[in-house]
Amino acid sequence: MLENVPGARADVRAKVVDFNETGMRIHVSLLLQVNHVVVVKCQAAGVVPNDTSNARVVDCRALMGSGYTVGLTFEACAERDAPVRTAELDHYEILQVSSKADPETIHRVYRLQAQRFHPDNGETGHADTFRAIAEAYKILGNPEKRAVYDVHLESYRKFRWRIFDRSEAAMGKAAERSKRRGILELLYTARRNQPSHAAVSIHELEDLLGCPREHLDFSLWYLKENALISTSENGRYSITAKGVDHLEAEEASRSPRKHLLAAAE
Repeated sequence: MLENVPGARADVRAKVVDFNETGMRIHVSLLLQVNHVVVVKCQAAGVVPNDTSNARVVDCRALMGSGYTVGLTFEACAERDAPVRTAELDHYEILQVSSKADPETIHRVYRLQAQRFHPDNGETGHADTFRAIAEAYKILGNPEKRAVYDVHLESYRKFRWRIFDRSEAAMGKAAERSKRRGILELLYTARRNQPSHAAVSIHELEDLLGCPREHLDFSLWYLKENALISTSENGRYSITAKGVDHLEAEEASRSPRKHLLAAAE
C-alpha cells in the first residue's frame, strides 16, 4: 500500500514486481511524479525496511493497456549511508577513470584534473567542476569508502536502469524491438538526468540491460543507422534529438487514448 499519493483520497494498492535492499519496482493504477516521496507499507518479510518506509519515485512509465510501472528507492537507505545519495553521480565518470583503475592511477588523474579545473587557473578553471572532482576523489581515493560506493553504485544502476524483462532479451523480432526500446529508454534517461555526462559504454549497456554484447550488436547497428543514437570517439553511446522524438512519439502511441463525447448534431 502507498500513502501520500497526489490525487488519491486513500491509500493506493500496488503490486510488487521486484525488490532489493535499496528499492523496489511496482505496478500501480495512478501516475506518480518522479522525485515525489511516498510512504510504502508492506508486511511481507524483507520487502520494505521495517515494514514501512519513505520511498522516492525514480521513474514512472505507462504499461501496455493500463496502469504504470514505477521504480522506487527507499529514503531510509539514503539516510543510513551517504554513498546511496551520491550513487547517481558516477564518480568514475567525473574523474574520467575506469571503475577498475588502481589507486595510483586515480591519484594521478585527480591531480591532473584538479590542476586543470582549479578556480585559480585562468584558462581552464571551473569552480563547479573542481568541486565535483574533489568530491569524487574523496570517495574513490579512500579504499574503504570506495568499496562501499562500488556496492551501492552497482545496486543503484541495476535498479535504476532495469528496462525490460531479461527473459525477453533473447532472439526473435519481438526481442529485438524490446532491446531497441530498452537501449533508447536507458540513453534517454541518461540524457535527461545528466545532460553533460549522458554517454553510456557498451559494458554498461551489457550489465544494465542484462544482455551480452553479441545480443546488442544488431540493435545498436539499427539505431545508429537510423540516427537515433550516436557514438563518441571513445565508443560510448548517447541518444540523439531524433531518438528522443522517436521514443516520445512511440510512448504517446502506446498511452491509452481519451475518447471525447461526440458533438451534438
